[in-house]
Amino acid sequence: MYRELNHPSDICYELACDDLQEIFSDLIKIFKSCYSPELKNNFIKKEYPVQDPEDMVFDVVNDWIYTISAKKFFPDECKISEKLICKFRKIENLYGTELKALTYHGLQLRHQKGKIVLKVVFDV
Repeated sequence: MYRELNHPSDICYELACDDLQEIFSDLIKIFKSCYSPELKNNFIKKEYPVQDPEDMVFDVVNDWIYTISAKKFFPDECKISEKLICKFRKIENLYGTELKALTYHGLQLRHQKGKIVLKVVFDV
């Protein structure tokens, strides 16, 4: 589950999830709601090491933004086993808001009532 928060100049979200895989799945939902992509069936996969969750979110999400803008592939689904494995689909068109970067400022991860709560701020 995620919700958009008011922020003066950027887009800010708070996610409350059961585990790290759900965090990345919700981040993909956020990307899809921002970009409104039209995707092709061509796909690639990328693997990311599992590391400190805050650093991992920062590194992976900024790589997604790079992959969208430079490689024209969009994150579509992910799963965690020993690594985070993400499937990307070729972009046909993007209709929404472009995310420039996930900021480290404002990135907060905490555990609350059995959930992982993550706050993220994107430059737009």
